[in-house]
Amino acid sequence: MSGRWDRLNLVALLLACALFAALGLAWWRDRARTFAEPRWDPARFVALAPDSAAAGERWVVAVNLTCPHCQEHLRVLAGRTTARAAPPALAALLVDQPGRPSRLDLGVPLAGGAWWDSAQVWREAWGRRAYGETFRFDARGRLLSSTPAGVVPDSAAVRL
Repeated sequence: MSGRWDRLNLVALLLACALFAALGLAWWRDRARTFAEPRWDPARFVALAPDSAAAGERWVVAVNLTCPHCQEHLRVLAGRTTARAAPPALAALLVDQPGRPSRLDLGVPLAGGAWWDSAQVWREAWGRRAYGETFRFDARGRLLSSTPAGVVPDSAAVRL
């Protein structure tokens, strides 16, 4: 009986080591990959709501429709920026959505529009993973900064 348990323990140990090695390899491949710096190019996304923004700073929030936290972050940003003398154009980028949403109601006005990332640019080209991340872009689409959900970006900050 003890020989059987020894073999079973050995098989379990080998499976655990193989799983650990596969996970380490996947992590290493992801970290070794070079991703493009985010750049706002509306041609790479599908417009879902009109973009009525004048030239100026644009804040784009990565929103997943199943994530209440990133949607709440979008609403907080809208509330915190509308009173500014020159508010940034707030936009939503719908990420990790397998199909085009048939209806979109995020509960806030979006001067920068709402966009669907149908080509997975956010995840595959930019290498992003955190819902609610806010990207600040200048009028030419260059990245000024990115901040996690829960943080209000400082539009007076210099480019990082």
